[in-house]
Amino acid sequence: MDKEQLKKYLRHELPFTEESLDQLHRLITDLPWFQAGWMLYLKNLKILNSPDFESVLKKVAILVPDRRQLYKFLNNEIKLSETSGLGDTNHHDYHLDGQNVSAGDSLIDRFLSSGPGIRQKKGPENATEDTRNNHIIKKSVEESDDLITETLANIYFEQKNYEKALVAYEKLSLKYPEKSIYFASRIKEIEVIKNNT
Repeated sequence: MDKEQLKKYLRHELPFTEESLDQLHRLITDLPWFQAGWMLYLKNLKILNSPDFESVLKKVAILVPDRRQLYKFLNNEIKLSETSGLGDTNHHDYHLDGQNVSAGDSLIDRFLSSGPGIRQKKGPENATEDTRNNHIIKKSVEESDDLITETLANIYFEQKNYEKALVAYEKLSLKYPEKSIYFASRIKEIEVIKNNT
């Protein structure tokens, strides 16, 4: 599909047919990041009552920043209009009723370009939130007795993290009294190794 033909589809000067469906499919295959191409392809599928419409809709809904605008576009409530030339194949800007839909400027690209980290307001109103977040962080690092398994204890032992292995086997001994003799022998073995190192 050439640039002029794409412009005509954008301006609704050409009808959506089986031929346009093939052309748009080739376009999105060659340029999978091209959001406007996906939207036109989806609209073509809808107009032709294609059984592929639902599966492609799920893919396209992820690409566009506002699904309500996509719905309006698919139902002819708004039009997709070009706001910059199509000469540059790496960057195309389109507006969907005021929403900027830009190939190469997706939500993920904007997120990545904003830099690392989470920005929070500093001030007394966030003090309780910071305290709560610190509590959550500390709690996430703690080991729950429910999560301790024999496999975990063995991993600690293999990693030569004898303190954690001892604690894990002691907790397992209380949790599974029928295996307490086995766990006691493992605890004794770890203590011997620990004393010799």
